[in-house]
Formats: sequence, structure tokens, C-alpha cells
Amino acid sequence: MKSTIPTPSLTNPELGLWQYFPIQSNWQMFLVSLATLLTYYHTLDVPFYLDDFSSIQENPVISQWSGSFYELWQYAKTRIIGYWTFALNFQVHQFEVAGYHAVNILIHVLSGIAVLFLLKGMVRTPVIADSLPGFAKLYLPPLVALLFVLHPLQISAVTYIVQRLASLGALFYLLALACYLQMRLTSSPLQRMYWGLGTVLCALLAFGTKQHTLTLPVAMLLVEWVCFVPNWRRLLILVVGLIMVVIGLGVSWAWFLDFNPFSLTALESLTRETVEISRLSYFATQMQVLWTYLTLFIFPSNAHIDYAYPIVEDFLHPNMNYPLIARLLQSASIWALLGHVSLFAFALYLRRRCPWLSFAILFYYLAHSIESSLIPIRDVIFLHRTYLPNLALCLALGGFLTILLPRYLPKPSYLSPLSYFSPANSLALLTLALLISLGTATWQRNELWRDPIALWQHNVILSPEKQRGWIILGKHLIQADRPQEGIEALERSFTETLQSDGSYAVTLTPETALNLVVAYKKLKQYSQALDWVNRAFEFPNLQPTDRAKFLINQGNIFFELKSYSQAISSYRTALQLNPYSLNARINLASVLGVTGQIAEAKQLYQEVLKLDPNNLYVQGNLQRLQALSPR
Repeated sequence: MKSTIPTPSLTNPELGLWQYFPIQSNWQMFLVSLATLLTYYHTLDVPFYLDDFSSIQENPVISQWSGSFYELWQYAKTRIIGYWTFALNFQVHQFEVAGYHAVNILIHVLSGIAVLFLLKGMVRTPVIADSLPGFAKLYLPPLVALLFVLHPLQISAVTYIVQRLASLGALFYLLALACYLQMRLTSSPLQRMYWGLGTVLCALLAFGTKQHTLTLPVAMLLVEWVCFVPNWRRLLILVVGLIMVVIGLGVSWAWFLDFNPFSLTALESLTRETVEISRLSYFATQMQVLWTYLTLFIFPSNAHIDYAYPIVEDFLHPNMNYPLIARLLQSASIWALLGHVSLFAFALYLRRRCPWLSFAILFYYLAHSIESSLIPIRDVIFLHRTYLPNLALCLALGGFLTILLPRYLPKPSYLSPLSYFSPANSLALLTLALLISLGTATWQRNELWRDPIALWQHNVILSPEKQRGWIILGKHLIQADRPQEGIEALERSFTETLQSDGSYAVTLTPETALNLVVAYKKLKQYSQALDWVNRAFEFPNLQPTDRAKFLINQGNIFFELKSYSQAISSYRTALQLNPYSLNARINLASVLGVTGQIAEAKQLYQEVLKLDPNNLYVQGNLQRLQALSPR
């Protein structure tokens, strides 16, 4: 028998304070939107981080975009929708970060609303509806949506600009699932057609945003298997259809990327991001990473932007002197794998006993299956990858609060229905406290993102072995006119390698050397700065764009030394290596202006303002040159 939804009233002791929570969809959407804005409104000035520079700020495909989809297609075929939004952002906001953050926040708001309507559809499905009390049908969807938008683990996909790819892909993924549920629940053929078209459209947009959304067809099959009464004929048709869709997606994906879809070599190349990690090693590492993600969802205080996570070579304990059985029993990855297998088996067991929890567990593993399985990725852990899977954990937590916990609370007293000590009121206050705590943690964490030095200091405390953290901390200390502290941080990133003669050689990245050049220049130790430039030119496989950066800094040093001809030569060579470099143009224009070459300097400044019209430094210099030479 289906449970009924109680009508809220001021004298309903089963609801208590819950009755003041809005049950109308419009009010719930407003509440989800307001909660998101309150926790993210102050992130509009968060600067670019990590891949934001290469993907947006230094990416000529974005800054030089002519409006052609083909250009974006050539650059990011599997992420064209996401990069299209970056290109549109640039057309309006150039390099002003506020516009990019506003779009990211809007996507997060819409994702929360998509979760709301996905869950509202799910609680109406036959199997789920029969397993839920009326109280949960009312309050589970908005509670899960609020948990989803407020949890601090979502920050990396919202405040980190380029990871819009994760949140936007998740938005289309969730909308496709919501449309699919509506298509299954409606009895009108016309509405079913409309919802079906919406499903296909959102699915295509998801596939064009990020590769992790390719699990969407399996998610639809999971919805069908868990939420509806078994119809083996329908399931067989869906499975056959799913196999055809997966094959079609694989062939199309390979064809779009100019690979032979029937080549094993092409398949190998398509299903890895790096060759430095074997598939087995990556899988063994991910078995532990998944538990780390789960732990961080419960205790997010240790979350940080860039992890130093050890890569597991295989499932066996590394000590070869141990017997095989001992190596297996002492392997953390083996125990992690057994834990996941047990949880997965438990989800299958719960399919009819507790279908909402079964769905949550299975969806969690499905949503992680692309990035945490056998497809090696250079960075084995990044929190933006949890954005979509966190829906499953929010559903499990929301279900605990609205379904499981109320079962063990004492029945309310009908003699004092409005008692603030009633079980319903205690549960409402507990839920409110949890939401406020999550929102506060997210707000505080976002505040940390506003200060790059504080963010990376926090990172190196939690992951001191991570070389990249020290490099970026050093860079920001130098930019804050703290060059000596910056040098000390950069030196922490040095690694020593043992040579054949028994000596140790210090190795460092081009980015480290570049920051050292800037630091020594700020300290006016020009000979040391130029020495680092020359050492960098000897780095093997130094990319042209990196060489251009060193030449720009070399030119800056010559400019301060008033060696203007050498500065001009450095800047011009940098522009030859990287014709899209704004810094090379600006600095070349500055030295040309000083040496009286006004016409060319004005032309260069005007070229810069076409791409970065809000650059106050360039505007001021151009005005001064125009005053000197009006024509």
C-alpha cells in the first residue's frame, strides 16, 4: 500500500517545526538558490588557479575566438560545450574573474534545482514511493538539494573556474535523468515525447561537456532497475539499447577524435590521459582514493586543493620478502577493494528492502567509474571529480535524516504537539544545525580561496610532499612583494636525483626557475636572475611558450638595467615564439615608448586593448603616448 503525504498544519505533531518548511516547488527553488548565493557570493574576486591560466587566461583559442564553433572543436572536441561557455565569458568579461565566477555560481544553483526535481520525480516512482513514509516524500528532495549545494566538497567544481566542466557536465547529466523520470511517469504521449526530447538534448550537451558523463545511459538503466517494478521485457530492450548506445558512443568518440574506432592501439590511447601510470597501478590507487573521498564528505576540514597522494604500484604489499598471502593481507588496496565490493553487494541486497539507499550506493560508484577505475589520469585525486558522485552521498545523508532516523524516534505526544522537545522538532533542529554548519564551512573555505597565499599555505601544511604546492606558494609570495619568502618556498620544491657517480643533482621545473628569476629581479640581484634565465634555456624539452616567458623576464631585467636594445630584442624574440603573449606586447610597447618609437608602441597597446580592454596600465600608457604624439 502506498504511503500518503500528510497535510502540514499547525497542530500536526508528526511534523512539528518541519511544517514551516515550504512544500511548494517555487519556494524550495528559491531556498536552494538563496542558500547557494549566501555561501558563494563573496567568491567573485577569487583569482585564477592552476589550469585556469592555460585553459583560459593564456589560451589563444579563448582570447582570439572568432565565434566559430570549428575553432573550439579543433581545440577541445570532447569538451566543446564547456569551452564555448569560456569563450562567451571572454567576449563579455575578458580577464575579469567576476563574470566567470557568476556563471559558475549560476550553474551550481541550477544543479541544485536539477537535484530537487530529480528527487521529486524519484519519490513518485512506484518502488521508491512504496518504500518511503509521507514525511520523506515531502522533505527528502529539498533536503538533498540543500545538502548538495551547501557541502564544502563542492567548492572545487564551483570556485575553481575551469572546473565548470565538472559542474556543467553534472547539470546536464542531472537534467537528463530528471527528464527521463518525467518521461517514464507521465501518461500523456505528447508529454512523453517532449520529455524524451529533453532527455536526448541534455544527454548530448552532457557528452559534449566532459567525458565523465558517458555513464549517463547506465544511470538511466539504474533508475529503471531500482525505481520501477521489474518488467523483464522492457529491461531486456533497455540493456540491448544500452549496449548499442555505448558502442555508438565509443565509435563516434573515436571518429570525432580522428582515431580508428576498431583499432586496439586507438582504444588504448583514448582510454588513458597519461602513460606514466599503468592501469593496474591506477586502479589500485583509486581503491584507496574512493575511501578518501568518502571520508572527506564526512570530515571535510582536511580538504585542500592539491593532494600529495602516493601511487600504489599494485595490489600486493611492496615488501618482496613477505610470503604471498602476507603481502595480500597487508595490502591497503586489497582491503579497500574488499570494502568497495562489500558495499556494492550490500547495495544489491538492499534493492527491494531499501531501494533509495541501494540507488545511492550504486550511483556513487557509477558516477566515479570513469575517473576512478582503469583510465589513468596524471593527478590521481582531485575534489572536483566528486561533484556529481556527491549527489549519492547527499541522498544517503538526507535519507538517514528523513527516513531511517525517524523510525527510531519515540512517537510524538498528541497532548503537546508543539513541544520544542518533541522528536520531530529535535530532528528539525538537528537538520537545520547541519545545514548551517555545512554552509558556514563552505563560506569559510571560499574565504580561504580568496587569498592565494593562505590557500597554498594551508595546502603545503596538509600535503608538504607536493612539489606543485610549494611552487605556487612561492609564486604568490613573490607577487605579494615577499621575494625572500618566495625563494624559500621554491627551494622546498627542489628534488634531488642520485647520479651514477653517487652524487646528487638538483632537478626543478621550468615554472620554479621562472619564479626564481622574478624573485631575484625583485631583490635587484640581476646577475643571479639572468643566471637562472640562462640555466632555464638549457632545460631539455623546454616548450616555446615557456621559453617566451623567460625571454620576457630577461627583457624586464635589461629594461631595469637600461639596456633597452637588449630588452627590445628579448621581447621581439618572445613574440616570435608566442605571438599571443600580451605581456610581451605590453613590455615591448613600454620600452619602445621610452626609446621614442611612439607609433609602434601605440599600435602594440591598441592590440592589447582589443583583447583586454579593462587593462588600466595599458590605457594610461596609451593616453600618455597619444598626448605626446596625437596622430
